Amino acid sequence: MNIVIEDHNLKKSLLEANQLIWKTFSKRLKLVSLIFSMLGIITYGYLHYIVKNEELDLTALIFCWVVALSAFIRLLRTKQSFWTRFETTSNLAFHSNTRKIIITDEGIEGITDNYRSFAKWNILTSFKVYDNYISITNLIMQTPFFIPINLMTAEEYKSLLYYLRTNKKESR
Repeated sequence: MNIVIEDHNLKKSLLEANQLIWKTFSKRLKLVSLIFSMLGIITYGYLHYIVKNEELDLTALIFCWVVALSAFIRLLRTKQSFWTRFETTSNLAFHSNTRKIIITDEGIEGITDNYRSFAKWNILTSFKVYDNYISITNLIMQTPFFIPINLMTAEEYKSLLYYLRTNKKESR
């Protein structure tokens, strides 16, 4: 297998790839925020009933709302931190807007003017196919390597997909 992909719109590809990362990462944070919010609302209703019967003061009620609000604020802060880190990293590592991706039998190599990365196939842990990208995760880097599908020919795409599905683990 010898596939060479030239990406002349690197920053857009990085932005779309990081939007996919944020989408999957934020699902967990949204779930935690939703659970804390629901617990806060349920506890509020229960404690409101108890307070009306004058069996408990308002401190527990305020505490539940603070916990629910802090979970939501954490989600917003994490989102801001994620995108700030993305902008800083992309501006430092990728001055130009072009990248070459070389996929061989040994592994995948990404080359820009100031950055070069290589991942061997034997250290890859999983892959996932999106609408416009194939995401490949290896043991060394925790962030996935995204390969744009629209820049490959149909034969290259089928060849790469066949190789990945016969040799690697596909994550859903």
